[in-house]
Amino acid sequence: MLCLSGIALGQRPAFDPADYFDVWIHGVDGIDLYAFQEMGLDIQGREGRELFAYLSSDQIDQLFRMGYDLSIAPKAAAGTQAGYHTFAQLTAELQAAAAAYPNLCKLHDLGLSVQGRELWMLEISDNVGVDEDEPEFRFVSTMHGDEVVGMELSLELIADLLGGYGTDPVTTKLVDECQLWIMPLMNPDGYVAQSRYNAQGFDLNREFPDRINDPINTPVGRPIEVQHLMNFGFTHAPVLSANFHGGSLVVNYPYDSDANPFAAYSATPDDGLMIASSLTYAQLNPPMYQSSVFPQGIVNGVEWYIVHGGMQDWNYVWQGCNDVTIELSNQKWPSAGTLPGYWSDNRDAMLAYMQLVLRGLRGIVTDCQTGAPLAATVRVVGVDHDVYTDPDVGDYHRMLLPGTYAVEYSAPGYQTQTKTGLSVTLGDALVADVALVPSGAPGPAPDIRVNGQDGPLTVSSSAFSQISISLAAGSEAGVPKDWWISVDNGAKTYWWTLAGGWKPAVTPAYVGGLFDLPSFTIMNGKLPKGTWTVRFAVDAADGVYQGTFVDTVVVTSN
Repeated sequence: MLCLSGIALGQRPAFDPADYFDVWIHGVDGIDLYAFQEMGLDIQGREGRELFAYLSSDQIDQLFRMGYDLSIAPKAAAGTQAGYHTFAQLTAELQAAAAAYPNLCKLHDLGLSVQGRELWMLEISDNVGVDEDEPEFRFVSTMHGDEVVGMELSLELIADLLGGYGTDPVTTKLVDECQLWIMPLMNPDGYVAQSRYNAQGFDLNREFPDRINDPINTPVGRPIEVQHLMNFGFTHAPVLSANFHGGSLVVNYPYDSDANPFAAYSATPDDGLMIASSLTYAQLNPPMYQSSVFPQGIVNGVEWYIVHGGMQDWNYVWQGCNDVTIELSNQKWPSAGTLPGYWSDNRDAMLAYMQLVLRGLRGIVTDCQTGAPLAATVRVVGVDHDVYTDPDVGDYHRMLLPGTYAVEYSAPGYQTQTKTGLSVTLGDALVADVALVPSGAPGPAPDIRVNGQDGPLTVSSSAFSQISISLAAGSEAGVPKDWWISVDNGAKTYWWTLAGGWKPAVTPAYVGGLFDLPSFTIMNGKLPKGTWTVRFAVDAADGVYQGTFVDTVVVTSN
């Protein structure tokens, strides 16, 4: 089918919304899809060999001349907007919510669109306007101005969260334990014009930084609406987000782009988590979950069709935010009379998806000497993806599937610390606070000796051996820590406790503030035959052995 004929189809003429149409291109194969992407055609969706695009009349004419089989969707009829909020009505409703619930919500103006309309973002929290140790969540809708169901559902959700606070346990927990951000309308100019694009003819979901072809994380030179969203993200990076679209019925998860233009799938380092999160939404939306096109109502972005410059990839790669694209309706602008049905299909899915932000691992990262919160990076060992603390509070929130993890914490000017044995369940997030030691500052220096020696050494199993410890607290004097003393022969491990000597259960020897400890004898007895590793370790006061600062002696008992 492909025949380029030297035609640059991607060259966009001066933008006029009336000159653009939703178009189905039939019988498309992989080569066609690649060529269309290279030529800059704006692809909106794909079902097998059927491609859905947004094209100008000139692009349509060119494709017809090249022999492609096209179906052009009729323009939305006059009165299509009836029953939907106008921009003025949306503004008034958001302002009314902020006025009616001043202790729970605050309306933020992120900036103006090309034509001077506000980009409204509503904040909802029990202590609205206060940065707390709680995860941030965000919904963004209608970045394509002609995909409007999400705008109305966002308004329904706002009313549900505020009206149900104090009576509905689910909405109350979300408001009490999260900082929620809801933007019903990212592209107000496009909405007013019933156009996919903004007033300058830009597809806003193709204009964010892209890990493949636009890897500079700056808002400079991008459409003004994208700049506003990026600048918001730099100061309020959600842990979890979703953006609402229309024209299909599916949850689309990252990655949307790949270095291989013919890739069949592009997995993030958190692919299993992305799939599970997407299913959480889809399985509670019966029409979506029962899709005949997308198994279980979800699809990987690249598996569907490649998008460069999408918001969900930007959020994941640069902001440490898990973001998905939720297509809410096969019709972009369905009759307003169908909106209650869409709300019924999506309410439980929206709330369940939001609750995912409370799972995984969370904590506060501070300076061990001052207690000040830090701007730190948090990385699960073996997973090539970073999340970041809120520097104002020091809190981090890392979504994870159930399992046991080792996690690395780092910050400029501080020694990196790794916590191991962190067990995550399906319940509320595991709390793991971390106090980082400034670089160059002496950390705790545990010392353990057998018969006064650092070893390795050999002793007689029939003679008494003396195990002693000492500790220099260094820069962390007074900081609460777990102290661990153990002996093991590779098969068995015994842990020493102040209360009762050696025990087989993993138990700290002491929990409390560090102090300089002179030599202190903990055992004067016989060691059974074998080779033993005697260990003294100091790490975070969380009851989980990590061996952050450790000293060992290897002793053979004959």
